[in-house]
Amino acid sequence: MTGPLPANVSTVLFDLGNTLHHLDHAFIAGVVTRHARPVDAAEVAAAEYHGKAAVDASFRARRMGTDASRQRPYFETILGVLGIDESAWPAIGAALRDENTRDTLWRVMHDDTPDVLAALRERGYTLGVVSNADGRAAASLAACGLTPHLATVIDSHVVGVEKPDPRIFELALAACGAEPEQALFIGDIYEIDIRGARNAGIAALLLDPLGLYGEVDCDRIDSLSRLLELLPGCPRR
Repeated sequence: MTGPLPANVSTVLFDLGNTLHHLDHAFIAGVVTRHARPVDAAEVAAAEYHGKAAVDASFRARRMGTDASRQRPYFETILGVLGIDESAWPAIGAALRDENTRDTLWRVMHDDTPDVLAALRERGYTLGVVSNADGRAAASLAACGLTPHLATVIDSHVVGVEKPDPRIFELALAACGAEPEQALFIGDIYEIDIRGARNAGIAALLLDPLGLYGEVDCDRIDSLSRLLELLPGCPRR
């Protein structure tokens, strides 16, 4: 952190993929190993930052597409960084898409996540999720027991608008009964999450666990537990 948060934050909004739930790096490493060469989960996690950078570059070049259309180049960028021969990409991509259809690949929850959300709620904050998802966000959160902590789950597939469009954030604010200046958003991709929140007038933090994101003009945290240091208690609305 390089600066203070707004003093009157009462609502905390989260991205879902790679914020509350994380990409299953171990599963991807297993698929790559079967079809190409041995890699481990840590290598996949580091390579994923290049996928995020590719999304950012696409948005800056106004090649925005949709969340679904960005998935293939995202994974292909990861494979390229890992040095996987392009001849293996179709088989790996098909295996990843099949698994993501069966059970979303963004399915790993860090052990401290439920405790962080519970603590924020106990401190008086209203919590919500704003996700570019495929209609499964609410079910995914319910399956891991996070739903009781959340006042709203805004799934782009359900509401028909995606981040960084400010309208999706406005839906969350309305559901939480908050003004933009009372909210904080946490996400993992600069152009989608940080710029999107800012476009809606919301302060935002970039979740950057490995510290590899590169130069961006925003504050960042390395884990959700850092929020407990930054948000000691909710002011009166």
